[in-house]
Amino acid sequence: MLFPLCVMAFLGGCNKASTSSKARITLDGLTQGSYFHIVYYGDQDNGKIKQGIDSILSAVDNSLSLWNENSLLTRINKGENAVVDKIFRDNLALSYEISTLTDGAFDVTIGGLVKIYGFANKERRKVSEQEVQHLLQYVDYNKVSISEDGHLIKQSGTELDFNAIAQGYTTDIISDYLISMGVKDFIVDVGGEVFAQGTKPDNQLWTVAIEEPAADSLSEAKYNYTIGLDNQSIVTSGSYRKYYEENGVKYSHTIDTKSGKPVTHTLLSVSVLADKSYKADGLATAFMVMGLDKSKAFLSEHKEYEAYFIFNDEQGKYKTYATEGFKKKLKKVNQ
Repeated sequence: MLFPLCVMAFLGGCNKASTSSKARITLDGLTQGSYFHIVYYGDQDNGKIKQGIDSILSAVDNSLSLWNENSLLTRINKGENAVVDKIFRDNLALSYEISTLTDGAFDVTIGGLVKIYGFANKERRKVSEQEVQHLLQYVDYNKVSISEDGHLIKQSGTELDFNAIAQGYTTDIISDYLISMGVKDFIVDVGGEVFAQGTKPDNQLWTVAIEEPAADSLSEAKYNYTIGLDNQSIVTSGSYRKYYEENGVKYSHTIDTKSGKPVTHTLLSVSVLADKSYKADGLATAFMVMGLDKSKAFLSEHKEYEAYFIFNDEQGKYKTYATEGFKKKLKKVNQ
């Protein structure tokens, strides 16, 4: 799904000497098969805040993680008729919102296809056209709902995958928790899904860097642009670090929900700005499915979102496109 943004505010100091008496608190760790990194300024009970965040991360992992063999999602995908919890219900509802908005380009019922291509936690193998067509019958977000007694209603054989929204959701609820604890200045990064509120002690916005496309998954990360977040989320989805190669052809980790196959267009990455991380997360994935032209058409109708695209032209050279709002926020590194 996503590669992490480099959060520059985590790495550098301030342009001016800090006059804040509040402590700078940093929290790091692993979650949902990825990482989390949080920085905030405050004089609250930091032990209590850390305990609260750990509780949130554990609850989301136990509900939605595909890397947790005992998670609610894993058990439901295996056919267990379990009552779903609030986290599961929330993510299903938010996923439906993004699916409807993008005409199904985003669809959490893609789980079976993700698994056979080896992008979940299974070993990769050759996938036949027959398998793809068989699993496509289970890809339809409209056929999933929750019964009055709290059980998931779905076709037998349908597998869900919340990876393209769960980390954004986690970033949002951690951000909401920090606000409820009286923290006003913070940045939360869960697996590359970032939300920032307030400022650093020098009154500068929290700043993140946008990674340029790499030659392969082992290439050193390079950053040409940064962007300041003004109570916003940014999420980047890219195809050049998560792919597999077969007979000299690179196949993206992003699955086209209509064809059931990895996307084949020349869009390399997209960064989305939104007021919530779950929106930026879901739309970033949807845009990678839709491709540049359809994404631009979508953004022309939904001006509340901003985005930055990196793609290959017909000669194979890197090109970029940014919406006007995103373009105004971009700053060249070392400029």
